[in-house]
This record gives sequence, structure tokens and C-alpha cells, in this order.
Amino acid sequence: MGSSLANELVPQVSPPKVPANTKELGIPASVVENLLLKHLAAYPKSDLIELTQCLGVVSQIVEDTLVQLRNRNLVTVFQPTTDFSTSVYSDVRYGLTELGIAEADIAYRKDAYLGPVPIALESYIEVVKAQDIRVQPITRNDVERALSDVYGSEYLVPILGPAINSGRALLLYGHAGTGKSFVASKVLNALSTSVFIPYAVYADGNVIRVYSPQHHLRLDNIHQETFASLSRHYDKRWVLCERPNIQVGGELTMEMLEVNHNEHNRVWNAPLQMMANNGILVIDDLGRQSMPVEALLNRWIVPMEYMVDHLGLPNGQQISVPFYLTLAFSSNLPPSSIADPAFLRRIGYKIEFSPLDKQDYIDLWQEVAEQRELTLCTSFFEVVFELHQAHQVGFYPCLPKDLLGISRDILVFEEKEKIVSPTILRAAWGLYFTID
Repeated sequence: MGSSLANELVPQVSPPKVPANTKELGIPASVVENLLLKHLAAYPKSDLIELTQCLGVVSQIVEDTLVQLRNRNLVTVFQPTTDFSTSVYSDVRYGLTELGIAEADIAYRKDAYLGPVPIALESYIEVVKAQDIRVQPITRNDVERALSDVYGSEYLVPILGPAINSGRALLLYGHAGTGKSFVASKVLNALSTSVFIPYAVYADGNVIRVYSPQHHLRLDNIHQETFASLSRHYDKRWVLCERPNIQVGGELTMEMLEVNHNEHNRVWNAPLQMMANNGILVIDDLGRQSMPVEALLNRWIVPMEYMVDHLGLPNGQQISVPFYLTLAFSSNLPPSSIADPAFLRRIGYKIEFSPLDKQDYIDLWQEVAEQRELTLCTSFFEVVFELHQAHQVGFYPCLPKDLLGISRDILVFEEKEKIVSPTILRAAWGLYFTID
């Protein structure tokens, strides 16, 4: 979603309340203890303020946990060496005893997650369901605003609107360059609500990291504030974000659709579809992934039908998580060659993308030229349509941007005026298209 709309977004649900004590966290006390041990192992001699910020909870929870760890001789206290005129919080520092270091090492071997205290799975499920796109249906005006810079959108608005409201999967198909991926990236602009995403979720003995700066766009800076106020703030274990808008293409593997970790550490990451909950997940270039299309599509049959996904955990347990997202497949292939009728039936909306009509195509050329500070010669469009006719190429919306980009490169190199002549256009066309 474009950052220009960020200030207009409002949360769809009431902000999660700040837990006042360990019991209200809804997870075992041992999870908080292990997380605190790992933080002290990574950042020795931390004070209460630092630990409170790292764990994203009120200081009382951290203090209570430190008392328990000290009673078990896992944590030691470094008394202040200055007078008490400064903050007691920042003067008293905590570190690990030898026994504490050994316990922290055991906790690291189980999982290397460092960050705010995880959310209970039950709380996560409750919030995801409340943030479902279908709770607040969009209207024609919303979609027209979202696609205001998409040429030919008047044909898409009456189709995409009901598709978004349905929450069902979409199949966007058509020739390469017809704008499928571009339109998919604009879909969520029709929604005026933001969502809360947890840093991590605790489920059956496992901590699963959900929030990813790569996939989520944060909307506030509450995490930078020193303390969490029970009355003023929301739970700092959640991040207020724009609705997720995740796109993957040929790099997609089956492992990315399960709870996984990378080869460098043992931090368990949520699968892409869990990161995309309350947003959209676009599978681009369907058919170009390393795994068979049939295997990929079969992975989605149950979640698409029942809006629940079953995930295997590192300890062998299995959990069920909500599947409340718009799943969009984008492909240059005809639907009949992608999947069998039984699977296509489960995809609620099949939307074909076609070349632009002539006037929209002309308008797009002129807009791109203006953006790139290029002047089109008087016979420009005569040459454009001659080339299209000669090579039997449709009016694809990708062509103005790509061809004018090459034209500008040529003009800059040759140190010529930024006027796209027939000669420059033909040169760009020849460089862009292959002989066949």
C-alpha cells in the first residue's frame, strides 16, 4: 500500500491492551524467563529500562521475572557505583551467573529468537479473525481510488471490488506485460484500515516469528518509547502496520510455506501465508517455480476451502492458524493449462488481463514521457502503431515505460536532446524485442 495513504489508515480493531502481569501474557512463565536469559547473554549488564524495551512488556513483569531468576541463582545484580541522584532503573544492572550462562545456552539451542515476548496463539487467532477484510466491505469508490493510476481500470473495478470483498482466491491471467502484478500491488489501496501484527507467536512450546520488516510496513514508533503505559499505549508486542502486501515469484519454494528457519540460526519464521494474514499474498509467475504447479496448488486446497491452515512445528506438534487473506495467483498461462477444473472451481474469481485500448495506450505513453522529461516527436504515435502492426504486438501497458527507458538511455549516452524521434524509437524497439 502506498505510503501516501498511511496517515488515512485507522486500525480495524481496538488496540491490544497492555498486560499488567505475567499471567495476563497468556503464555508460560518459563517462556519469559528463557527469553530474559537469552537477552542477558546477548547484552550483559543490561538495566531494567533496556530489558523492558527488549521484551516489550511493562517493567513489573520484567522485575518479577528477574526475582524468580535470582532466587534460582541464574541472575546476578551489579549495584550502582554512583550516588542515587540519577535513575535507579539505569544504575542497577543485571547479568548472568555461571549457572545462568549454562541455562541461557540451553535456551539458545532450543530456539535463538530474541525480541519482544511472543503472543499466545489464542490471542493471535482472535485478532486475525477480527481484522478480516470482509468485516468492512469496500465500495466502488474505494476501488476506483485504489486504481486511479491504472489505465484501463474501468474494466477491472466492477470485477475486483466483489473479488476483494469475497475474501476468496483470485487468478489473474493474461499475456506478460498486461499489468497483472501492478494491479495486484494496488488491490489493498482500496482498504482504509490498518492491522496489528505480532512480533512472534507462542504455540505448543515453539516461538514463531511473524513480523518481518521485509514484508510489513510499520505505521508508528511506539516500540521506541521507553516504557509501556497501561492507559496510554497498546501492547508493544504487536506492531501497527499497513495490511500485508506480499509478492513472490519464481523463487518460491515449498519450505517457504511451512514454519522454517534459515541456515544461519534457529529462529523459526512463520510461513508466507501466515505473514500475509489480513492482507494479500500474490504468487507471481505461476508455473515458473521450482516445484510442480500441482504440488503448489494442492498445498492451498484445504486453507482455501476452510480458511484454516495446518502447520507442522519443529517439535513435531501441529497447530491450526487462521487463513484470512486474499490469495492471488498471477500467470501468463491459460487457466486450463495451470490446474484441473476441480481446483479452478475453488478459485472464486478468474480475471483476464488484456492489452489496453488505443486511447488509454496513447495517454499512458504521454504520461510516462512527462515523468521521464522526454518529448515525443510529432510523428511518434504514427511510428508506434506502425511497429505494433508490423510485429503483431498488443498494446501492453509495460511497453511505454520499458521502451522510453531505453530511449532515454540512448539519448543520454549520445548527448542528444531529450526528444524521442522515429529513429530512437525504432532503435529502442529493436533492443527490447528479440528477433522472434
